[in-house]
Amino acid sequence: MFTNIQQSFSALFSPRLSKLHQTALWCAVIAILYLATTSVDHKVQSTFNDKFNHLFAFIVLSFLAHIAYSKMQKIKWAAALFFYGLLIECIQYFLPHREFSLLDLATDALGIIVYLIIFCSLFDRIISKQALNNNE
Repeated sequence: MFTNIQQSFSALFSPRLSKLHQTALWCAVIAILYLATTSVDHKVQSTFNDKFNHLFAFIVLSFLAHIAYSKMQKIKWAAALFFYGLLIECIQYFLPHREFSLLDLATDALGIIVYLIIFCSLFDRIISKQALNNNE
């Protein structure tokens, strides 16, 4: 079963799509920055839902960074994503309708770490297999 799932996703990881992967990553970065800096009708609460959104967003960003920059060392894109999260929190500090939150930053970091621990090795195998198939 795992092999079938792997084969289904392998075309997604083709190096020929790296520009598409990079575009998807940068679109997500811009969209998240927009959402994080615009005003909302209600005050953003430190609720489970808010933290889940941070966690999910940074798992997705990690996935996109991983496939967009698969040849880059993981620590480099992971650090870049962490500093992106820090940048958002710093920007929010100066916005009257937002606030700086260390808990949000910690949740962003947790999303990156969860991706690296749970999903990264799985996608590394798929990326490596796809690279081998393209070289044949």
